Amino acid sequence: MDDIWQAPIGKSLDVPVSAALPPIPLPTGCHVEQLIWHGDPVGGAPSARVLTRTGDAATVRIARGERIIADLKVRRGPARTPRPHALLRADLRAGAACTRLFPVTAAVTTDHVPDAEPVLSTPSLIAFMEDTAADVLRPHFGPATASLGTWIGVRHTGPAYVGQEVTVTAVLAEARGRRYLFDVRATVDGRPAGDGQVAQTLVSLAP
Repeated sequence: MDDIWQAPIGKSLDVPVSAALPPIPLPTGCHVEQLIWHGDPVGGAPSARVLTRTGDAATVRIARGERIIADLKVRRGPARTPRPHALLRADLRAGAACTRLFPVTAAVTTDHVPDAEPVLSTPSLIAFMEDTAADVLRPHFGPATASLGTWIGVRHTGPAYVGQEVTVTAVLAEARGRRYLFDVRATVDGRPAGDGQVAQTLVSLAP
């Protein structure tokens, strides 16, 4: 197979792509450091190509034509052992989760589509997801600690109307230093409304 450390940037790799993890064969001594899904594969076989390569890390994009399926960061060497950050009173491991319900009120909707009923706005959906992710961290804050949303990668896939409730679940996917990455999912009456990932970063409020 083409070596991701040698292939030209943007060139398709001659490797099989699967729905398993990792989705492509990895060179010896490498591991997947981060995987972000953008959509489920549909149709023919997808391909992989190197997007960026810096030092011991490379980002590989999996796509079918113009449709992006996933981006994964591959790093040389063994996976790092996560350690709790000093701003938390207790360790948090992958899988820690929180689920919250958010009522849809007029204040969180948008009516920019003429002659259509107002629906939950995408910024409001993202705010719900970020607040739910922060709620995974908040019970474990040490003194003078807070968290801020520092990255989002979210799809808004279904509407929510005034009077409905949005159920949001955030699951910790990765902890690295002060940065915590969450898988997030939103549903309305059992149907999908949005999904993706958000990151929260710990900050100290101490003077």
